[in-house]
Amino acid sequence: MKLVSFDVWNTLLDIGVMLSFLSKGLGEVTGIEEEETAGGVSLARERIKGMRSKGTGNPERALEESQELLAELLGINVELVKRATARAVLRVGDEIVLPGAKEALEGVKRKDLKVTVTGNVMFWPGSYTRLLLERFGLMDHIDKTFFADEVKAFKPMREMFEKPLKAFNVRPEEAIHIGDTYAEDFEGALKAGLWAVWINPKAEGVRRIHERGFEVPSVGGILEVLEEIEKS
Repeated sequence: MKLVSFDVWNTLLDIGVMLSFLSKGLGEVTGIEEEETAGGVSLARERIKGMRSKGTGNPERALEESQELLAELLGINVELVKRATARAVLRVGDEIVLPGAKEALEGVKRKDLKVTVTGNVMFWPGSYTRLLLERFGLMDHIDKTFFADEVKAFKPMREMFEKPLKAFNVRPEEAIHIGDTYAEDFEGALKAGLWAVWINPKAEGVRRIHERGFEVPSVGGILEVLEEIEKS
């Protein structure tokens, strides 16, 4: 194994925390009750994920498409969505970092492997997520980041998984991707020829569920998976 690719949201960073701050920010800039803004955010996420799973989302406009849909649902100008996401990034604290995230990154780097982040975007640009990773010390253990709005593709599209491989001249079978979404992260990585790890909080431990795939209860399970692959 030469490269480990990490998803970001609900793998390294807590999406629930970020969306809570986004909903608060939307309430502040629009005057809409936070309960209503939170409902709009939830519905927009559901619709965008549905579009992408069916292949109807536009990868060239992955960010703009989600921002415009949220603005439409709330009946506001898209600029207010952009302002609210900026407020969220500025205000969120280190509670956004998931337990074990930094330790997992550190552990992988100690194995002298390349570490990348491969993430979709929704409502805020990848550059904002990169800023959060930098702000809370996670970028110290990451070699390169790949975000949907910059790659012009989104998971589970092959392009999202192939981009990191090309960047480091690594073959698919020499790379592994870990993330919390079964279709986007696990199946997407497998179809691109990588090894894959699905973070399932309900899992009782590390378990092999595919010839090249594993199930783990948390991000820290990547270290046990790498050890198992090394032994085989």
